[in-house]
Amino acid sequence: ACWIPHTTNMFCSLNDTFHIVMLMEEKEASKVLDSLENEDIKAQRDQVLSYVGKDAQEQHMRNYSKILVGAPYLRKLAHGNLKQQAELHTILAEMQVIMGQACSDNASHLKNCIAQYAAPDPSDKELEPPIYTDNKSHTLLGVNHPQLTGMLCLIKPAKVYHEDPKKYNGVIRMHSTAWPAFIYEGTPPGKDFNLDNVQERFLKGYYLTCGI
Repeated sequence: ACWIPHTTNMFCSLNDTFHIVMLMEEKEASKVLDSLENEDIKAQRDQVLSYVGKDAQEQHMRNYSKILVGAPYLRKLAHGNLKQQAELHTILAEMQVIMGQACSDNASHLKNCIAQYAAPDPSDKELEPPIYTDNKSHTLLGVNHPQLTGMLCLIKPAKVYHEDPKKYNGVIRMHSTAWPAFIYEGTPPGKDFNLDNVQERFLKGYYLTCGI
């Protein structure tokens, strides 16, 4: 958890981060040794990187650099032989488990105040229906709660969801490459999302602006 103040993404996939950064470094090196590079390897690498946006690549590189500050020997393993790379994957797997435990532990301390902090605008109105701290059931938590679903669902379907929540019938596709609605400004969050200008109202959601 001490990584958080150092701007390291605690929710990243370490295997993905190391894999993407290795490809990025190979691409930079190939500019110097272009004539010696295998064309098939180059095509495969470029295809993988084409699915990773520039912002995501920069984030992976930033996480990678921060991790190496605390564990510089991981770079040697990443560029080593098969045995060293296998050792790297073992270490990354152990680190990933610890990161997950840290995130879970941090989140567990928020349970007692979820009813206050998770409303779309706590200063105006709390969650409806309410969530009680002594409730052991998960029936109204996360995407099971109509208001929380509208905040957690991806920004593109958020507007349609708010117009007719029953249309989704409890099924909303989630993936890590898109932003949740609460990142955007609006009442409810993401209500005025403009598909033609996705940067409009971006990073202006209530929880981001009230924390600045």
